[in-house]
Order: sequence, then structure tokens, then C-alpha cells
Amino acid sequence: MKNSSVYAVLVSLVLSFSNTYSQGIFLEKGEAGFYFGGGYTSLEKGDAVSLGGGFALGGIMELGFTSTNTSVDNPYSSEDIEVNSKTVSVGAVLIKKKAQLTLNIGYSTIQGGSDVLLLGFNVGSEIKLHQSLSWYPIFSFAVGIPTAEDGGNPVTALGVTAPILIAEHAYLGPTFAISDGNFSWGVSAGIIISFNTATAGGW
Repeated sequence: MKNSSVYAVLVSLVLSFSNTYSQGIFLEKGEAGFYFGGGYTSLEKGDAVSLGGGFALGGIMELGFTSTNTSVDNPYSSEDIEVNSKTVSVGAVLIKKKAQLTLNIGYSTIQGGSDVLLLGFNVGSEIKLHQSLSWYPIFSFAVGIPTAEDGGNPVTALGVTAPILIAEHAYLGPTFAISDGNFSWGVSAGIIISFNTATAGGW
């Protein structure tokens, strides 16, 4: 994990993990839901596209799976380096009052590279804009730790996501992050199928 291309893949994983793993914030206690979404991240030497989904219990926990395709500039060829990674994550909600604090743990397998342990947390809150619109500023921190002995140093990232939840079932918003002095930006979007756990009702 010492070459710049694989390092960029690790950065993209950490950024995706720190910015998109917080869909459970849209659910209140007593609600549960399935979510499906994706995001685009523009890196300084490439870009990444993530798609995934999961399940969340409002105010308790969430489980997720994400597939990330990272395209990195190749200094030795005109063709970019393409790398795919798969991430399984679990999050535990530590606080769910005026704001929500979530602790997240993930594990990624990288095609052609060392596996990565991901750790982080998100904190965010709802700001009501309209009867059917809410804004959720979410601040994130994450670290990616290569599991191989020669995998290289850990990578950390600070991120901000600002999605707007529309009619309680769709969200869209920008993402910004900085990792080891490298700035990135992107966008995330998705849908949520929620239900009340007491009545097991639908939408």
C-alpha cells in the first residue's frame, strides 16, 4: 500500500466511509428502514463512485454494504488505474437527542491491495426547512488502517455532508472532506424505505 495509486484508493475509501455512512440519522426512535444510495467523490488524482445499501434501526444501529470503484491517474500510462473495493460496515448510535452521534466500524477488501479496517464517527442534527424538507449537516471523522504488515500508514479524513431529506424518503446533498492535506468534494443521494417498528406499517 505504498504506491500513490493504492494510497488514493485508501483515501477514497476513508472519504466514502466518513461521508456516506450516516443514513440512520434520518430515522427516529421507533422507526426502522432500508436505504439504497450512492455517491461521487472527486479526488485530487482521480475520482470514486460508491453504491450501496443497508438497514437501520432509528436511534440504535445500522448495517451497510458498499461497493466503490476508484479511478486513479496513472503516471506511466494514459489509461487510468481502476480499482474496486467492497466494504461491510456496522454503526452503533451513542446519542440520539437534539443531535445524533454514531460510532462506525467497517472492513474493506481491495482488489489487488491490502484489506483495510475502517473506524470513525458521525455527528449530525436535523434542521427543519419546510413541512416536507429537512436539512441534515453531518460532521465526520474516519481512519483507514491497512491490515497487511507492509500495508503502509493509516489514513485519516475529516468530512462534512449536507444532505436535504425530501418527503422523508429521498436525500441529496454535497460532501466535502480533507485527508492528509488533500481536499475532495462530491455528492451523495439515496432513498429510504422506512416503517414504524411498533405497527410494522409501510411508508
